[in-house]
Amino acid sequence: MRDLLRSPVTWSLVVAIVGIQLWVGHSGGPEGVRRVYEVFGLSREGCRSGNLWQLATYGMLHGNGWHVGMNALFVLLVGSRIERMLGGRGLLWACVWGVLGGGVAHLALGGGLLVGFSGACFALVLLVAAISPQSRMLGLPLSGRSLGLGVLVAEGVLAMIDPAAGLPGLGAIGGLLEGLGLSAIFDMGHACHLGGGVAGLAFGRWILRPRVTLAQLRADRERRERH
Repeated sequence: MRDLLRSPVTWSLVVAIVGIQLWVGHSGGPEGVRRVYEVFGLSREGCRSGNLWQLATYGMLHGNGWHVGMNALFVLLVGSRIERMLGGRGLLWACVWGVLGGGVAHLALGGGLLVGFSGACFALVLLVAAISPQSRMLGLPLSGRSLGLGVLVAEGVLAMIDPAAGLPGLGAIGGLLEGLGLSAIFDMGHACHLGGGVAGLAFGRWILRPRVTLAQLRADRERRERH
């Protein structure tokens, strides 16, 4: 609760995505503003046409209230922790890289039109796993490291067996699941989740990279002077 009360950037992100979805609902839903989704949602066709802004804007649109509600909850629970540890700027950068990473992965493995802030949400989860591997998420008896590894493995498998990815052999497994009436598994953007998670993990590794200390700089200068 203390994190939530001291996280203005987290709340600003939530207000933005929920506010946009309220406008969409007031305008008749995604079908009522279909052109908005075609222009600002992410698709291979749109990027081929030069609409590269879709790699950033798709994250601000959602399919329905449940979709935006789940993502908003993720941002509140995880984003507030990130904002406490890294500040508002760190949170924003994590979201940016998560959205971009999720978008690129979707273009490579996914299919159809993609909307949603899920790439950023998974980036935040994996960022926590990277910089605080022993921490535990609310309601989950797992360490950050175990949760992060599980998320990456699960989303990686689901992304590769998704028939939309078109991977030889693996796509047949997804087709079998669809034949068993489990096609709803692939309604979510698993490739986006995977890409966002990888981006968050990479961002965390970058934050924890070894820094050059003053002592190292002095030692390096002395070594050069001796030679």
